[in-house]
Amino acid sequence: MNSQATTQPLPFFVYGTLMIGQPNDYKWRDCIQSFESAFIKDCRLFDFGYYPIMTNGDGGSVVGQIINLKKECYIQILQDLDFLEGFDPDHPENSNFLRIRARVVTTAGGELEAWTYVGKGSKVQNLLPIESGDWAKHMTEKSEMITTWWKEITIVWDDFRRTTDSRQ
Repeated sequence: MNSQATTQPLPFFVYGTLMIGQPNDYKWRDCIQSFESAFIKDCRLFDFGYYPIMTNGDGGSVVGQIINLKKECYIQILQDLDFLEGFDPDHPENSNFLRIRARVVTTAGGELEAWTYVGKGSKVQNLLPIESGDWAKHMTEKSEMITTWWKEITIVWDDFRRTTDSRQ
């Protein structure tokens, strides 16, 4: 992976809240020309709560999407995404994430180069890895787990209230 920070028009590889169908897709939905499923090799994905962080290395892979933008939107969206990700192209050393050029594999088997954002290893030291490398799948499983947990808590609470009420 290459950390050159330029504005060369490339597609974007996204793996979290910017994917189609995720909470931040509205930020660029009207500027998307096309998208397709893809993955990136030799990366690892971590759960930062409301969004994921991808790091280089560890031999894993991360599932995401390749997004191609309309030409007339490209520069504005690039700047908007850099801002969203906390990336300053003039001072990458002070950035939360780095925008890098990465080799991406489409689900059809093709390879291409795309911009993506990676977190610094120091940001993920105490975070849980997402073993599947798939943020959307992880969030579905997390949501189902939370829903089940709330149902169980509600049942316990209702039983407690019935027991308490019957004693009075």
